[in-house]
Amino acid sequence: MYQEAFIQGNDVRLQYLDWDGPGQPLILIHGFGDSPFIFEDIASSLKTNFRVIAYSRRGHGKSVANDSDYSNSTLVSDLLFLLDSLKIEKANLLGWSWAGNEITEFAIRYPERTNKLIYFESGYDLSEEAFKNILKTLPLSPFADSLNLRSLDKYREWYHKFWFADIDWNPSLEENLKATTEVSSDGSVTTIPNDTVSKLILESGMNYRRDYKMIQAPALVIYAKQFFVPPVKDDHIVSIYTDMEKNIINPWRLSNMKKLKTDLKNVTIKEMPFGSHSSAIFLSKDSLVASINSFLNN
Repeated sequence: MYQEAFIQGNDVRLQYLDWDGPGQPLILIHGFGDSPFIFEDIASSLKTNFRVIAYSRRGHGKSVANDSDYSNSTLVSDLLFLLDSLKIEKANLLGWSWAGNEITEFAIRYPERTNKLIYFESGYDLSEEAFKNILKTLPLSPFADSLNLRSLDKYREWYHKFWFADIDWNPSLEENLKATTEVSSDGSVTTIPNDTVSKLILESGMNYRRDYKMIQAPALVIYAKQFFVPPVKDDHIVSIYTDMEKNIINPWRLSNMKKLKTDLKNVTIKEMPFGSHSSAIFLSKDSLVASINSFLNN
């Protein structure tokens, strides 16, 4: 079980969860639109060997910023603020999805504070044209519409189908859902981050180009077998997703693997046996935890 706490700065209030545990600190950083509660299953296993901490990035969960700055530079400053506040001199960093930007820049700026890096489904440079093509090609919007936001039950149904169609609903997903929504008096739902903040985060994440050559820390890069699972069984929709995986995502993944192998000084690349960009954390939990433990303990 974790302890929930907050740290207050001049411009931001950060929420974090601390599973405690012995050994080196391991900071888990969630992706766009999620919360630290998404890590509950793997954190409970990893705390055997590490002090596991996960926090809500600004604009997510209960972390609140006093300005509208969601640049990668500011997100990196938030991570440094967390480490300083908790008196952590050096940490292992795991970034999921969008958080690959933060751990890249943090390792470049603060090599003396970085032990090892783990790119969990984040070995993709989001500034590349392929990512823009994915967003254009998606046949269904990755954001819930007004009908799906009419109630928490409606939103849960949509969220489960769109992002986690290949797994059963579970307590970690429920906690993550509650941490990423606000329910109004009429029962309607507003997502956290809201539309305005989401747009700022999207623009920021897609404007950051990674320079892996500047990184000194050893890195483990973990990929899922596929990026998306079709949220519906409609043949036309499934065909679009299948073609997108084959013609856009797979070449993008391979080109990023090549770049990582060329640019990083010490890199290990692993592919998880089951699951997608969203669901591998659950479907490949054992392989994921074993890979992280092996990498960090060697």
